[in-house]
Amino acid sequence: MDQYYKLREIIHGYSILKILGEGRYGIVYLAINDKKEKCVIKQLKNDMLEETRQKLFYEEQILRNLNYPQFPKFIATFHDKYREGYILEYMNGIVFEDIVRRGYHFSKTEIYHIASQLLEFIEILQSQNIVHRDIRLPNVIVRENNDLALIDFGLARYIDNKKYVKEMDYWYLADFLIHLHYSSFTETNSVERPWFEELDLNMAERKFLKKLMGIEGHYHNLDEIKRQLTLIKNTI
Repeated sequence: MDQYYKLREIIHGYSILKILGEGRYGIVYLAINDKKEKCVIKQLKNDMLEETRQKLFYEEQILRNLNYPQFPKFIATFHDKYREGYILEYMNGIVFEDIVRRGYHFSKTEIYHIASQLLEFIEILQSQNIVHRDIRLPNVIVRENNDLALIDFGLARYIDNKKYVKEMDYWYLADFLIHLHYSSFTETNSVERPWFEELDLNMAERKFLKKLMGIEGHYHNLDEIKRQLTLIKNTI
């Protein structure tokens, strides 16, 4: 059974402030040190450690080798008699999931600007032979300066062109953008329809999203995706 950290308990000089969330693999805390620097503490669940130890530590391995402001920095690991995990940089801001939940309507101009930034993230990761595999609304943060950041590398893997392929992130990118398009969608028909019929998309937009998802063909590289995105920006 997992033993939770308590409020104000100290781990590597960081004092626990609160639990940020909990999932199948771990418990995530917000903590702070005496310099008022915040961090994220990820306590890995014991049963998952026993079953999938190597997979759980991919996040540590990958983040140790990534040094970009768009991704959280790896700070340290911790291990005691009852618990183990790692400490990451806290990325201050608001996640897209909360923005959408609050009722914000994204314009097409905003959506494709966001798409360009996410493609930059994917390009950086591909240059390091990494596929994130979880580019979703809860994992992308809008920071105070309006720049974006990508968090939660728990499912990230090194591309092997077999089980882990770069196209996985293209699919997630399309799904992310579709969710943003739905932020301004008003249902006028009780009959359920697929997204490419419901949403107000022109032919180029539908083709772009379908191709990212592998529904109608697929993109061979990021340059091809960028060119298509530029064409779409010029049509809205």
